[in-house]
Amino acid sequence: MPTTQQMSIKSQTDSADAARNHVRRVLRSIVGTMVVSTLAACQHPTPTPTPTPSPSIGVGNPFPISSYVCGGTRLDVRLMGESASVSVDGAAAVDLPALGKSGTTFSNGRQTLLIDQGRTSWAPGRAMPVACTGG
Repeated sequence: MPTTQQMSIKSQTDSADAARNHVRRVLRSIVGTMVVSTLAACQHPTPTPTPTPSPSIGVGNPFPISSYVCGGTRLDVRLMGESASVSVDGAAAVDLPALGKSGTTFSNGRQTLLIDQGRTSWAPGRAMPVACTGG
């Protein structure tokens, strides 16, 4: 049978081993966390591809589209010199021929687009022109 002194030494050794094992586990978790953090910091984000501009923005298109809001009506306008192509509220575009030589009034008799000193107005039918914002 072991003596009290041997049991005391054995329990101290077991306690010391348990403490060393605990310290090792803590150190492993700290080192593991540091490795994961370092690897995460070294990762380069995947670059998002640059979107290709659509022709309606004007790239490669000599007649870019300008968007306006006139009252509650949304217009997408493409000025093409002797005419203007106008889409009203997302519908198919309608060509409005230029009236006169100044090229600032475009109308097909039912719809009229006016451009005067950089200000755009829209008149559907025989209604009074409504000022537009945007462009």
